[in-house]
Amino acid sequence: MGNLQFKDKLAVTCCWVASFWFLGAGWYDFFNSQSSISNLAISTGVAITLFSAGLIPKLFFMPFKSAFTEIQSPILVNAETQVYLTLGGIVISSIGLGVQLLT
Repeated sequence: MGNLQFKDKLAVTCCWVASFWFLGAGWYDFFNSQSSISNLAISTGVAITLFSAGLIPKLFFMPFKSAFTEIQSPILVNAETQVYLTLGGIVISSIGLGVQLLT
């Protein structure tokens, strides 16, 4: 992470702070205000997705067209782990949203 520019470090910090904020707020609501498990799943999935988005900070500063064509390598982990984190967060959020819509 030492080879990142200031704007990249700022993007990582913002994503990770927002991720932990979502995770903390979701768990706090679940334990204190007795919110449903679907709300907890949604906030946990969003937190995981934001955390994994923070692993590729250069993605936020490139043109939209090239964001889908060029492959950026994530920091701290390999690319396969980052993809699994992103998909896991999306799946958890989707399950929570589906349960919430069905009830």
